Amino acid sequence: MITIDLSGSFVTYLILLVLGVLGWIWGFRYIVSMALFTTVAYLLTVQSGNFIVGLINRTYSNMPKLVAFATGGDTASVAPLGPIIPENLEAPLLLRVLVFVALLAIGIGYSFPWEGGKPLGGWGGKRPLRIMGALTGIYTAVLLISALATFWNDLARAVTVPPLLAIALGSLPTWSGIVPSTIAAFVITLLVVMAIRFNRIWAADPQAGGGGGGGGGGGGQRK
Repeated sequence: MITIDLSGSFVTYLILLVLGVLGWIWGFRYIVSMALFTTVAYLLTVQSGNFIVGLINRTYSNMPKLVAFATGGDTASVAPLGPIIPENLEAPLLLRVLVFVALLAIGIGYSFPWEGGKPLGGWGGKRPLRIMGALTGIYTAVLLISALATFWNDLARAVTVPPLLAIALGSLPTWSGIVPSTIAAFVITLLVVMAIRFNRIWAADPQAGGGGGGGGGGGGQRK
């Protein structure tokens, strides 16, 4: 009998492996959009805490004053509205989770113009793009793991999930000490790539659909 211990590092290594392999198969040009949107989602909803919640509440509360200012009224006599998002544990956390999931979904489903709409596919050929794709996939996995662990640390007090899922989520590390440096390294890498390949940023690779070498079976197109 094979026993999988979800309380250890199994789930963490599995997520890293899956996204690393997907990055190798898809290639850097295809997976970079997912990495970019995941980075934005992480900065807005995890690294910044309740920043987005406060921003929405402040904007909503000050709407009467903005309307009065736009119409030439007396802004001092207008009372602000109450916060649209309740100041409790569940509502702000739920908004952060939903925003993170939405941005992640956009990153998965959106293909930048330079990607040609297709991943590399297969396993061989175009090794530089595959190596960078694998590293970008691992980087994306680090952010996903950190986000899941951070959200779960707060959600565990408010929601009930199946025991196995709770064990798996509880085993994930937040990596709060290394994530900022990892994001900085990713941004620097993007800037270097853009500087080196500036003339190809918006050019689709005519060979993007081919597997090359020992590859088998090209990937499907993201919608």
